Amino acid sequence: MRYLGIVAAIAVCLALAGPAAAVTVSYTVDGWGPTQFPGPLTAPPDAPWGPNGYPGDTVELQTYTGNLNLTPGTYTQQINTLLWKIDYTYGGTPEPWPDMNLSSNAVRNISFGGVPAGTLNQDVDLRVNYYNDYLGLDAGSTVTFYVQGYRVDVTPLGLPEVGGSNFDGSNPWVQPSREVDARFDVTAVPEPVTMAGLMLGIGGLVTYVRKLRTA
Repeated sequence: MRYLGIVAAIAVCLALAGPAAAVTVSYTVDGWGPTQFPGPLTAPPDAPWGPNGYPGDTVELQTYTGNLNLTPGTYTQQINTLLWKIDYTYGGTPEPWPDMNLSSNAVRNISFGGVPAGTLNQDVDLRVNYYNDYLGLDAGSTVTFYVQGYRVDVTPLGLPEVGGSNFDGSNPWVQPSREVDARFDVTAVPEPVTMAGLMLGIGGLVTYVRKLRTA
């Protein structure tokens, strides 16, 4: 009977040590923008499109909601949709003028199961010259979250620079949308609270064994 008690205590400790069976959790990454990228130069009144005719391109990251399987592993999943409109940007004279490199850091919130967890960020890189505009995204920093007993490392993935491809009709010219993904690395590890419970269970087991020895 004494050994049955030891086995039961060990079972409790093991239950505390590991997370429950893998589940699927929803996640939402908020949007960013729409943000305009006017050039650094002010157009003069005699510019072809007037002093207010050069608002610059507009970039936006749309909100996205998906589901993440918490089975340990690595997953590539969508986190946003990139939207891009090309509009006139004043580059000065003489023409053709050189590249203008415009950028901004896109910080947006992420939540799991409707619970805010933190932020993701990555740089939006816009390059504008006399002939065309080019847009890309840098990879973001890896951010760690603890979700239902699992560690989830999220790394926003970059998008290569592409040039404008649609100039039908009048400005602004809407460009094809692009999917923005992230790498989700899921690991089964105890959370700090679970680890505290595990240590408490081990302490109780040690005390129980000592009592058996002195009985």
